[in-house]
This record gives sequence, structure tokens and C-alpha cells, in this order.
Amino acid sequence: MNLRPFELGLIIVFIVLIAGSLLFLSVYSPGNDNDGLPQVGTVTIWGTLPQSGMEQVLRGMAEVNESYNGVSYREISPADFSNELVNALADGTGPDLLLVPHERLVEFRRRLQVISYDSFPLRDFRSLYLDGAAVFALNDGVYAYPIAVDPLMMYWNRNMLANNNLLTPPATWEALVNTYVPTLIQRQADRSITQSVVAMGEYSNIRNAFGIISALLIQGGSAMVTEQNTEYVIQLDSSLQGGDRPFQSVADFYTRFSRPSNALYSWNRSFPPDRDRFVSENLALYFGYGSEGKELERLNPNLNFDIAELPQGGAATVRRTYGQFYGLSVLRSSDNFPGAAIVLRDLASADISKQIADTYNLVPALRSLVAAGSNDTYGRLNYTSAAITYGWLNPDLAGTNTIFETMVRDINENRNDVGGAVTDAEDRLELEYN
Repeated sequence: MNLRPFELGLIIVFIVLIAGSLLFLSVYSPGNDNDGLPQVGTVTIWGTLPQSGMEQVLRGMAEVNESYNGVSYREISPADFSNELVNALADGTGPDLLLVPHERLVEFRRRLQVISYDSFPLRDFRSLYLDGAAVFALNDGVYAYPIAVDPLMMYWNRNMLANNNLLTPPATWEALVNTYVPTLIQRQADRSITQSVVAMGEYSNIRNAFGIISALLIQGGSAMVTEQNTEYVIQLDSSLQGGDRPFQSVADFYTRFSRPSNALYSWNRSFPPDRDRFVSENLALYFGYGSEGKELERLNPNLNFDIAELPQGGAATVRRTYGQFYGLSVLRSSDNFPGAAIVLRDLASADISKQIADTYNLVPALRSLVAAGSNDTYGRLNYTSAAITYGWLNPDLAGTNTIFETMVRDINENRNDVGGAVTDAEDRLELEYN
């Protein structure tokens, strides 16, 4: 084929351009574009979970996306968290994200960026997450992406139960009261206790007293705390089903275990903390969170114990326990909303939230992951309990602990009857929300 000079020249130009383009592509480096992955920038996360676990998760993410090298996590003790955060925000040095239990939600709510139901419909939220995770879904939107849950469980000493021909732990509170306490309790003639069955009735030396009382309230059908317009309505002593006053019933039942004159007397304030007494094999049953199992093993490798669901009411038609839901929230004061939003999305994804949950012996909050189950020694039962785990909108964990402890002391020291102590506790709680 004969080509005219113009056509030949045009072909040569195209060949040169194609060759130049190929050469450019072969030597071009995209720099920090990281193969098109989104750029995060500097993002700081504060939380109450131990430092090492989150650092490990973030290192793994940085191996995939180098811009995650700018993401850091700082652990702050629960006791110091509020003061640290307030001071940092005042100085303009606060974090971008918080990873804390729902127990701090009301306290921090006005500082968190709400996600409207227009962008994250409530129907979608409920379809994705466990029922109890709806504690983060308030009247005006979602305040945190649920990451994991730590259900309150019952640990039991196999040897102590087996020595008394009890091969399984109590499944109901009625069984605990009518069979396990009379069978396992060991007291001297002066009523001093040499072997305890269960740690209830006091507050300061019971590690998870708040969780135990909360679980009893939830199981008892308490309406707990609800929102009406922009206000919190305290209904701890109001029943969802009608009938008895649940807060009074719970306070009465709980304190029986520390009354020397009561047949259930199993605990008093002179004892060391309940977890220490369980580890030293002087307590048959310990109510602890699911994440505590491996720590109990470490504290006493020779302890022959197991885990079980928290006892339920004998006539209960639905099972319930209390738990801590960990959520990831963006602070309204963040200087890097785009980067914080990317980190929020990535950490809340199925793969990463599962990594976080596994790292801390928690249960992921996504329904699909809970449905897949766990083969871990404690995880199998923790996963089962996660589906029946709920929390409530307490105003401030430190303040609520003080109020509950005062209520228990007033009853035990006869400074107030059960009804009066409960009424005082509700009045004090109402002030905490203001």
C-alpha cells in the first residue's frame, strides 16, 4: 500500500506519541497515592481499651494503606477520661474519634457528631447490628458505629460445685436461691462466712456491681431511661409490663445477700474484692464480663472454672443480660472530618471490627459476625449471650456508681427502707442528667 507523505508523517507522529506515553507510564511513580486508596491524614483516637491491641490493629491497616501511618490511638483510664478530654478540648488538642463504652454516651453526647437517619436509616442500623446496640441510636440520629459488646456472664468454680453434687451452674435466680446458696454456703456458728456462694449485697468490693444491678433491672422489665423530645425520663421503677416496681424489687433482692439475718447471707464489706476471692477459690460464683475469662486464667492457672449465661428469672419468657457496647464516634471538634470519617468507616467494617473484638476477647456487634459464632473457649457462650445483651442511658458512670452505692449502704445500714432508698436514688439520678 502506497502512502502519501502526509499520511506517512501522521502515522509516525502517532507512533512517537504512543511510545512516549508508554515510557512515561513505565517511570511514573504515584508517590503517596497508595494505589488509589483514600488518604486519611492525621487522625487521633482516644479510648479506654488497652493501647497495645489497637496499635496492632492500626499497624496492620497501615501495611495496606500507608496513610494509616498518621492514625494513632491513645489509651486513657476510665477514671481520668472525662477530665482528660475536657482539658484537651479546651486547649484545642482533642482527639478526632472516641472508642468508649455506651456508658459514657450521655456524658459525651453534646460533643459527638450525630449521623442523621437520612444518611443512615434506623431500619438499616437495626438490620446490621445486635438489638442492644440500638443504645447508640437516639431520637435525632446515630451517635456511634457499634464495634463490639462485652456481655455480663457468670463464672463458676467447677470443683466447689462438683464436691456438692452440682454438675451445672444455676440457670435461674430461683435455683440459685433455693438450691445453690443452701448447698454451698459455709458459715460458722456466729454467722461468719468461711465460703461464699455469690458476691451480691454490697457495692465497693463487688467489681461489677453496676452491671449486676443493671442486669437485674433489665431482666425485671424496668423501663430504665427513655427520651421524650430533648429530655431523659427516668423510669427505673416503672415496669414495661405493669405490676410490681422493678427498682424496689431489685434493691430488696440484691441486698438480701449481705444481711446477716437473711438465709441468703453470703457476702459482706469486710471481704476482699469478689474477683480476688473467686480466684483464690473462696467464692463459688462470680459475675464478670465475658472479656475477663482469659484474665482469670492468668491470675490462677490452676483454677478449675467455667463460664455460663447469667441466671434468668424462672418465669421469664425472654432472656436478658447487661453488657458494655463499645462504639466509635466522631467528635464535633475534629480538625479532620474527612480523615476521621474514613477511619470510622474502616474500623467499623466487618473484618476490622472482628479483629478489634478478637483482640480484646469481646463479641463483634454486627449480626452477621455473631451469627457465624465462635469456637473460643469462652467466646462460644459470649456470642450466645451477646444477642440478649442490653445497656441503658445512664447519665454518668462515676455519678451513677456513687448513687447506687449510697442506695445499697442506706438499705444495709438501716438509714432508709428499700422504698425510700430507691426514691432517693431516682431523685439523685435526675439531677445527674441536668
